[in-house]
Amino acid sequence: MRIKHSSLNDQTGISKSGCDDLLWEYDSHQVDYSSAESHYEELLIEMERCLYEDLREESIRKELELYEEEDEYLARAVFEHMQLNDGQAEEKGSIWCPICKQGEVRENDHHLIYCTICNLQLDLGNDKMNLEFLRGRLGEVHEEHLDKGCKATPSFFMETGFNLTALYIRCQACNTFEIVL
Repeated sequence: MRIKHSSLNDQTGISKSGCDDLLWEYDSHQVDYSSAESHYEELLIEMERCLYEDLREESIRKELELYEEEDEYLARAVFEHMQLNDGQAEEKGSIWCPICKQGEVRENDHHLIYCTICNLQLDLGNDKMNLEFLRGRLGEVHEEHLDKGCKATPSFFMETGFNLTALYIRCQACNTFEIVL
């Protein structure tokens, strides 16, 4: 029996492991027939092992493709949702909160930017920054993150250091870490 090349493997795109070449080049004429039965048994077991290994690799490949498709779909949905929220926010003159994603970010007369739901509070003091500047910065950091090709959703958080409180963006998937405001 000599099977060197299978067209089925080419059609399915299943990769062959290194042992497959030796396995399929098995020549029964070189076998001592007194031990032929044990050799055939070993050969069948090895063929079965290679078959299951190929099936497992194909299953993993298909599963990874499904995960990639799902990630791409979710990234598009998040991006479209962000655009929709941005459009609604521009119409109302408000900004959605980047931390809790539920509240509305507002600015009061004392140059304090705050969220109506969570603990987001930025005291701008005498800085020349305002709500419109924050809107622009949020758009910039989101765009920069998407331009890196990362499909994960970044998180935003507040941190105080050296008596200054700042808003940061962080993404664990692509190691993005940047100050927003």
